[in-house]
Amino acid sequence: MENQPPMLKCDFHMHAAEDQMDLISYTARELIEKAAALKFDVLAFTFHGQAFEDKAVIEFARERGILLIAGCELFVERKEVIALNITQAEVDRIRAFDDLRGWKQAKGDQGLIIAPHPFYPVPQCLQGQFTKQADLWDAVEYCHMHTRWLNFNRAAVRAAKEHGLPLVGTSDAHELFMFGDRYTLVEAEKDMLSVFRAIRRGKVEFVSPPHSFWGAAATLYYMEVRHHVIHLFSQHHHQQWLERKRLKQRLRAR
Repeated sequence: MENQPPMLKCDFHMHAAEDQMDLISYTARELIEKAAALKFDVLAFTFHGQAFEDKAVIEFARERGILLIAGCELFVERKEVIALNITQAEVDRIRAFDDLRGWKQAKGDQGLIIAPHPFYPVPQCLQGQFTKQADLWDAVEYCHMHTRWLNFNRAAVRAAKEHGLPLVGTSDAHELFMFGDRYTLVEAEKDMLSVFRAIRRGKVEFVSPPHSFWGAAATLYYMEVRHHVIHLFSQHHHQQWLERKRLKQRLRAR
């Protein structure tokens, strides 16, 4: 009887202070340290419009037993899409869904595309583009932001089932407390191609418990208030906010 691959603990959607578009208090290394303590095996930083290519941090993760995959949260026709194993040069060439389709074809097994928070009621979410571009997706994100009484992931569950796609749980961490409780278990060897192939075959289980009221409130604060309100009370933060806003506008308008 063949030995089954291990179940790897993974998070494929995270942010850190190095993400130029977000106001985040912890660094990639600090998140990796927490991930190592929680026995994570595979991580992917997915900064906005910015591929993660820091070789020193990738080695830092490897020394702690973590496979760190280069990722990016792309803006494609003003919608957010997660691509894994992507370079900045490749990111800069993707403006439309057809560009993303060309990238996927060129990458073959060595690239992976996840539809993040596809049906949440905010402009950057895929909504109708999920079905229009259904051939692009390798997996569908079960978004971290849900409670027992409000859960926009239900539409994602139905869509994943309809299209025969696996669901992956992620943290979309914007603060350290957000990381660790929501993740994906992947039945694969600890190398990138094995992980990608296992996801495509549906050899995954996602873990994403609902937030309590206070957990949801704290998460909304760090993901929304910290980005859109706090800058009003500080000249320094307002300047940072203006720079991030200009960057976001450039990325979305490409």
